[in-house]
Amino acid sequence: MRPFAAGAVALLAFSVAAPAAHAAPRTSCDAALATAQKADRDYNAMKADLLRSIADGGHPDASQRRELQQAESLRNSTATEAEHVCAGAS
Repeated sequence: MRPFAAGAVALLAFSVAAPAAHAAPRTSCDAALATAQKADRDYNAMKADLLRSIADGGHPDASQRRELQQAESLRNSTATEAEHVCAGAS
């Protein structure tokens, strides 16, 4: 897990949460942040499922490991994109 990506999502969540709550229309920053948060949730859920399976004696196959790597890559790229979009919006 890349701490930077997770930290970026968390930092962005706190930095735009208050203004976003009062704005009815969705800005590009809000959309990018929502996408990054969804990718983060999806990755964490997939990782938790895989770890639970391993704890129960299972062995992830190559496709499961590849899917987790793809989810991690998507999480990282969407966090980076949100960081860029939101930095440009301020």
